[in-house]
Amino acid sequence: KGEIADVAAASENERVPIHPETLERVRGSRVPIGEDARTRDGRAMRVVTWRALDARGDVAYFIRAGYVIEDIRRAERKLLGTLLVTTALALIVASLGGLFLTTRALRLVDRLTRAARAITARNLKERVEVPPSRDELARLADTFNQMIARLDEAFERERRFTDDASHELRTPLAILRSELEIALRRERPAEEYRQVLQRCLDEVLRLSHLTDDLLLLSRSESGRLVLNLAPLSLDAICHDILEQMRPIAATRHLDLTLQESEEPLRVRGDPQRLRQLFLNLLDNALKFTPPGGRVTLRMSRSEMHARVEVEDTGCGISPEDLPHIFERFYRRPSGETAGAGLGLAISRWIVQAHRGRIWVESEPGRGSRFIVELPLAEMAEEGQ
Repeated sequence: KGEIADVAAASENERVPIHPETLERVRGSRVPIGEDARTRDGRAMRVVTWRALDARGDVAYFIRAGYVIEDIRRAERKLLGTLLVTTALALIVASLGGLFLTTRALRLVDRLTRAARAITARNLKERVEVPPSRDELARLADTFNQMIARLDEAFERERRFTDDASHELRTPLAILRSELEIALRRERPAEEYRQVLQRCLDEVLRLSHLTDDLLLLSRSESGRLVLNLAPLSLDAICHDILEQMRPIAATRHLDLTLQESEEPLRVRGDPQRLRQLFLNLLDNALKFTPPGGRVTLRMSRSEMHARVEVEDTGCGISPEDLPHIFERFYRRPSGETAGAGLGLAISRWIVQAHRGRIWVESEPGRGSRFIVELPLAEMAEEGQ
């Protein structure tokens, strides 16, 4: 029960309304009370009411102030509308972008699926197109292509082994069959039977040697053949092989000589495979050198490598044959000596497995020289 002491307002419509119940609430409150209200013309206001105490602590009067917030509310509504529209547009754009990315990803996955279905043991040449972007999908496609390439290589090894085996085994088996059929057509003296059995035994030994070579190449290409590497003397191996081949050279009237290195040659290698390597090279040189010729085994040493050369004065190798000389089952058209054509292929694998190099220098009519370089033992150990 009091009176309004003063009123300040921009206009009559903006006067702060007074509610008795609000004054009663403020009287017993310790903090100002704020509330929403409306002006006389219906615009939104925010009103704060507080009490003023006299010296005795009694309520002397009330202070009630308000501010028209209609413009703020209008701005809020406008901002809310803008946010709703923007959010809706963002959702639409995000949905379209997600649909595009999903479609793109599924398209690549679909290509992978079709390629996987199209691949069989006889058709491993299919590849998936790798997208230019270097993202996860591109890496997936690249990994898929690498997997197919490895499968293709594995199947190719199996096909090559089967083809090579069937091709090379056909001739000795045909010889065995013909020898036995001829021997069984009529009664023969014991000496003739002995000769037939000897020829059959020769073919069986040839078959056994051929089978061993085929298995060696197959295991080497598949990585299943493990070398027993250890430091060893290359001089000793070459000496032993030379002595082993001297009787063969003598029967063919060939001069077999050794030129030793001034310094010892120690390499890290598999003694069995290194013996096989130099036996193949010497045997090859003896086969293609006519009687009266010379085969030289020459050893030398550089700063990092042991070098072994097998040189002959045979018929030589034509320039057309040189690029193919280390291929499996390759035979020189001019060669008169029989063989499966596996020795040089095996020799190349042995050298590569020892981290070395092998190559040939030749001139038709003047002979050939096969050169092998292997890392010295200390260099091989440092490279591990």
